[in-house]
Amino acid sequence: MQPLMHFLRRHRLVLFLICSGYIRAASPSLRYLGELGRLVTGGGSRTPVRFGHTEAVSRGDGRVRFQGRDDSGKGWQAALPINGGIGYTTVWQADFDNNSRPDLLIAAYFPKNGRCIDEITLSFLMFDRGGRPVPWVIQTRMPGSQRFPPIPAIFTDMNHKGRTELVVTDCAYGDPALLGEDRSITGIYGAKDAKWKLVRPARLDSYVALVRRRYAFRPDADRLLPTNPADWLDQGNAFAPATDPVQVKAVLPASPSCRGVRLSIVNGEVQRDSKDPCDEIGKNRIQLSDGTICYGWPTVMIDRNRKREIVTESESSDLHQLLQEIVEQHYTVVLAGQRETGRCSPTLLWARSPR
Repeated sequence: MQPLMHFLRRHRLVLFLICSGYIRAASPSLRYLGELGRLVTGGGSRTPVRFGHTEAVSRGDGRVRFQGRDDSGKGWQAALPINGGIGYTTVWQADFDNNSRPDLLIAAYFPKNGRCIDEITLSFLMFDRGGRPVPWVIQTRMPGSQRFPPIPAIFTDMNHKGRTELVVTDCAYGDPALLGEDRSITGIYGAKDAKWKLVRPARLDSYVALVRRRYAFRPDADRLLPTNPADWLDQGNAFAPATDPVQVKAVLPASPSCRGVRLSIVNGEVQRDSKDPCDEIGKNRIQLSDGTICYGWPTVMIDRNRKREIVTESESSDLHQLLQEIVEQHYTVVLAGQRETGRCSPTLLWARSPR
């Protein structure tokens, strides 16, 4: 007992600071690799840029193709969205999941007018123990910074396990009279085994304090709204263990006749018709062999015998072609993201060609 009391007396200041939240949880060692936005300006240059063993080449259509080889020599390529012009796209490197494999983060930002102008798209290429990339794309809000390039998101390691957590936030206009912003935490994701998985901590105090530090909240104008982790939508790319392989039976693009919002007026109030068929056919859908209907185009990853191909841009012709190939070749697929009986909203569709 005496040695313990001596230790506590000797380190009481450090213990107080930790318990009070003054000592920050370690964040990953992000290494800035460069800016990609200019690759698609000035006539769509196709000059390749190298990031270690990975090469980036502009496609000239607002996307960049990353490519390389895994440990077995098999090639891979990934088409990722970027912003140029008055926007920018920065590339970062860190071992987010602590598997001794440096991962890539491509952060694309395009400024907007008004308030809540800090939305940013994060595209991750997480490398597994075989050197194969696993994609994940998510939108969040960029924390305030006085330097360029700013850290693109809120990263931390509250558990001190060496695996990164990403705190995803959103922003909405506050009371117009105050001209403020209402921010909220919409998810916390942990990196493990080359994937990002939604975690719901029992206590949010440390995360709330971290968010408050990273954004410049103006007194009497901006607010951080309370959050309930049970209400968070799972946008992670971790596959559920019980997910059985299925096949894609049909790809159903949104009907062109349902472009825009169809409104009706009832008692002088504008509202949507609750029986509007566009509620269904106005969405991009994928029908699975087990009858499940999935809404929205996910990121698609195909493992062929000699190459892994990844497409993350939801409206690209490449993605539609990959989905059609999956249907015609009868590939088996597994999906990550929200799923319930007969319905899903996947973030990632992983297809494997027959051996």
